[in-house]
Amino acid sequence: MKPVKILRIAFNMVKANKLRSWLTIIGVIIGIASVMTIVTTGEFFQDQVTKTLEELGGDTITIVASVPFNFMEENASQVIVESENGSENGNISGGGDDLSNSMDFGDVETPKLTKMDVFTLRRVHGIQYINVNIETSAELEFGGKKTSVYVEGVDPRAWPNITKKKVGEGRMLQPGDRTSVVISNELANDEALGRQIRVNQMILLNGKSYRVIGILAKDGGLLGGLGGLFGSSIYMPYEEVNSLSTTEEGVDEKETDVYDSIEVKLYKNVDYEATIKEMENMLRLSHRVDEKNQDFYVSSGKEEMENTKKLINGLTAFLAFIAGISLLVGSTGIANTMFTSVLEKTKEIGIMKAIGAKNRDIMLIFLCNSAMISLVGGIIGILLGTAAVQVILFLISISMKVPFEFALSLKGTIIATLVSIIVGLIAGIVPAKSAAELKPVDALRYE
Repeated sequence: MKPVKILRIAFNMVKANKLRSWLTIIGVIIGIASVMTIVTTGEFFQDQVTKTLEELGGDTITIVASVPFNFMEENASQVIVESENGSENGNISGGGDDLSNSMDFGDVETPKLTKMDVFTLRRVHGIQYINVNIETSAELEFGGKKTSVYVEGVDPRAWPNITKKKVGEGRMLQPGDRTSVVISNELANDEALGRQIRVNQMILLNGKSYRVIGILAKDGGLLGGLGGLFGSSIYMPYEEVNSLSTTEEGVDEKETDVYDSIEVKLYKNVDYEATIKEMENMLRLSHRVDEKNQDFYVSSGKEEMENTKKLINGLTAFLAFIAGISLLVGSTGIANTMFTSVLEKTKEIGIMKAIGAKNRDIMLIFLCNSAMISLVGGIIGILLGTAAVQVILFLISISMKVPFEFALSLKGTIIATLVSIIVGLIAGIVPAKSAAELKPVDALRYE
């Protein structure tokens, strides 16, 4: 039997039972639309999260000072021992004071990152740029109004090459800038100040005058609103932060040449993991510590991005599996429809086999029938799933006040199309095989 004739017979079988066929198709539509929505949304959010992490310095390595874990464990053990001794001696009422007196935290030196660490890191061959960060808060005064702002001191020689932030107006910090600052887009348009801050205008920070030389561009993407967490941000040379944090009594709250964190950017073709290990080993030698009592922590932005991707992929796969259960229900509906069609067409099967139709032809007719039902449901499901994704993203963009971005997952579309066809074929195999194995005499006698 010719393929065209097989397809025509299968199509006529679908048309002959429109209501039953559409009820079966609806089951497939729900399953495919659910999978399509979840996969596309998951991919979109993964891209957005990756983009946001990259804008926050996804490919940089950050070093911060931290209290060694063994120090915490030793003191915890000391607390337990002192507590047990106090209980045995009956000194329960005064035990708390005795413990606090026995644990002298003043003798423990607070971990610090200093200029010596910068010199140490410069000896690591894979490092291209080193930026130091000093963080503080300040009171900004502009146009007669005041607001609290987050201030980050950076190295003008390295920060423009490390940061993922882009300048919207003006320029970045350059070596030689002293009383100049770069501000965030959110701060430039802060409603609390009453009017917009422009490039080359003067602002007061803790009573000291600074010139705005640059305004950063607003973060893009659906998650660009995360920039609002540190929206009122000011970037200035780190040397100026020390004078900015001086109190009215003349006491400097920030120690000179002590940094809150150090950011490092590597050359493109270096071994990422090996360079991190070399950095850690060099810093341990400089700090005269080992791995157990290490008083600093190295955070890899690349590793955090990979962990975030794995988390989103795992969550998407789990939700897609849950949604895929509806596809199982849909395939059961297709199988039920096919078995019913076999019973209704038993006599016609006998006639076709009596005039020369082969078992393979009968089987292909019913397989094509189930594939058509599943394919139609798959196509409609893909369209509905895509539309559902756009509605979800549109509502999110409105709530977060960011531009709407159309999202379409090529991988999700291909998967949904293949799954819809495969589900139809699998659901139709058993009914098609039972129809093909009918004996012409038995089929003709069937009422």
